[in-house]
Amino acid sequence: MPPNDDALENSFSFAGIGRWEFSVDTGALVLDAACRELFELSASDATSQTAIIERVAQEDRERTFSALAALSDDGDEYDETFRLDLPLGRERWLRGVAKLQKGPDVNKVIGVSFDVTSEQKLLAERELYLSEINHRIKNLFALVGAMISSASRETSDKDQLVENLRDRVAALDRAHSLMLRTDVSQPISFGALLDRILAPTRSKQTIVMSGEEVLIPARAITSLVLIIHEWMTNSTKYGALKTAHGTIEVEWTSTGKDLSITWREWAPDYDAHAAVGFGSHLIKASSMQLRAEKERRFKDGWLTIEMLLPLDGH
Repeated sequence: MPPNDDALENSFSFAGIGRWEFSVDTGALVLDAACRELFELSASDATSQTAIIERVAQEDRERTFSALAALSDDGDEYDETFRLDLPLGRERWLRGVAKLQKGPDVNKVIGVSFDVTSEQKLLAERELYLSEINHRIKNLFALVGAMISSASRETSDKDQLVENLRDRVAALDRAHSLMLRTDVSQPISFGALLDRILAPTRSKQTIVMSGEEVLIPARAITSLVLIIHEWMTNSTKYGALKTAHGTIEVEWTSTGKDLSITWREWAPDYDAHAAVGFGSHLIKASSMQLRAEKERRFKDGWLTIEMLLPLDGH
């Protein structure tokens, strides 16, 4: 026995699927209760095309409604995913699927909409993850290039060159492992962490590290390593680690609740107005995870970065 209209209506509602109809000839719009809930519109507002359009995010409007307007033949399909800007700044992603239905008296579009916010967030996270992996790979190539250049400046003996490179590749592996969660289950002192990250590329440069013994909690290690690794990589490209005679000074102090870090290096090639790349976004995201405050200054060839990192976990 086929389901009656009420049972069908309930099944759509339970699944969170909203149904809608749009008259091509009259412009009349009808949304069922589930669809109105998705758009967060009252019954009176849901009859207004303007109210619907204003709910759709500005960057998605032209694509979404142009595709709907392009339905011209019976059997054409509409399938669009778009973002809603809801009251109080909330966000929701919907997918709309529809077909044009031609009749002797009226032509109308019949469609459904459903929430795909969780899927869109997973896609965004995947894209961010892939971008981060790609960025790390590029950084590794840059670091290996810097290691080869640095090692070649230190000796002309082939065996010594190979030994130097082997040691630095091993140091790079140890530093990279700090970014893997399997290696950050226990706290580590900031000085040891800094030394392990700088080890692969440091050569005859003057690197001064001074500060008291401060343990970095396990929860903060991965994000902090990502930040310092970015500083170090940028240094090999534009700053003190690019040459054999560069200078880096790192000082840190702790109040027990906070760790104050000052990174200062000679970086005459640093471009303070360069376009922001993924590395900068990665530093910003990692800083937000740590609730860290960061300031960067460049003056007279010296780059100074100051960061205040909470240690109390609150």
